[in-house]
Amino acid sequence: MDPRLERVMFVHAHPDDETLSTGAAIATVAAGGGDAVVVTFTLGERGEVRPERQAAVDEIGIGEVRRAELEAALRALGARGRRIHGWDDSGMAWHASGKAGAAPDAPPTSMSRADVDDLADALGAVVEEVDPTALVTYDADGGYGHPDHVAAHRAAVLVARRYDLPLYVRAKGPADVAFPLEPVKQRVLAALAQHSSQLTVDGDDVLHVGGQRRPIDRVEHYRLIETRPERPTRWMLRAGALVAGAVVGVVGTFSHQQLPWGLALSLIAAVGLILGVRAASGSRPLTVAAVIGVVGVIAIIAIDPLGRGAWGTERSLVPSNLAGWLWSLVPALASLFALAWPDAEARRRIRMAGKARTEGGRDR
Repeated sequence: MDPRLERVMFVHAHPDDETLSTGAAIATVAAGGGDAVVVTFTLGERGEVRPERQAAVDEIGIGEVRRAELEAALRALGARGRRIHGWDDSGMAWHASGKAGAAPDAPPTSMSRADVDDLADALGAVVEEVDPTALVTYDADGGYGHPDHVAAHRAAVLVARRYDLPLYVRAKGPADVAFPLEPVKQRVLAALAQHSSQLTVDGDDVLHVGGQRRPIDRVEHYRLIETRPERPTRWMLRAGALVAGAVVGVVGTFSHQQLPWGLALSLIAAVGLILGVRAASGSRPLTVAAVIGVVGVIAIIAIDPLGRGAWGTERSLVPSNLAGWLWSLVPALASLFALAWPDAEARRRIRMAGKARTEGGRDR
């Protein structure tokens, strides 16, 4: 990842996470001429407040205070921001294990209670707007277990998979990419100073509102993670789709002449399997496997290589009547539709091309 050539999207749950967790990376991308975009899901509405900022919080609310702090921190880092609306801070409670969890009174709108697919859909909309070349977020445990961080990580994994984007997560030690603090230290310190409701900088340490003290990382390490199933798993999934398709093809071929329910159920099963695999997985290879199973069986039986009877004869399992034609053609048309439908990455590229043409027309 060359920060001078990248448009990197940093995915975070709360204001101040961007600087505390990824400040050196954000500043390095921006300083190198790249485009650093920070996406934040909440305004940290459940956070504690340092006494010095309590008056401002009483006047306009903690969410507005932290929104302003985030905007100032992003300016200091050289980044731009995007806010995702619809979810609130879950708060935090420390467990005996030493990991953080959601506060017992976390609201229904909190990230910890959100459906991860909904979070990913909202994040995907920002991806289509920004068109990043890479995503960056927390590691799988959110750094220290905060459920909002974990939710952001899971949403980022889904989005990286849908849009075929590289995803980097913070690592505790040397990994794939490292960003030293020193070249951008002043930017990071200036950004930290903006989050004055939550922390203060004391020498080379950050002192949090809850009293926790931690050193500012001298180097930020990031690991590129695999967001798709391992290759053996992919082949197992494709084999499963092929077998499922073959079962539907065989059963449907023997039952589609039983009108009306045999035909109806056969078509529902065939079309549902093909379109369902495409919609649920977004994978064209997995859909191809299901199509080969369903349509391949129908074609083989219709061609009738075993001599049971030529297609269209009375002896054929797929006779030349309305049910036979429907059983032959509807799954095939559903297959063409499923395979031709662009995946998320292709749709994003189409939208970005259209946007570029529109902007080019306005420039002229």
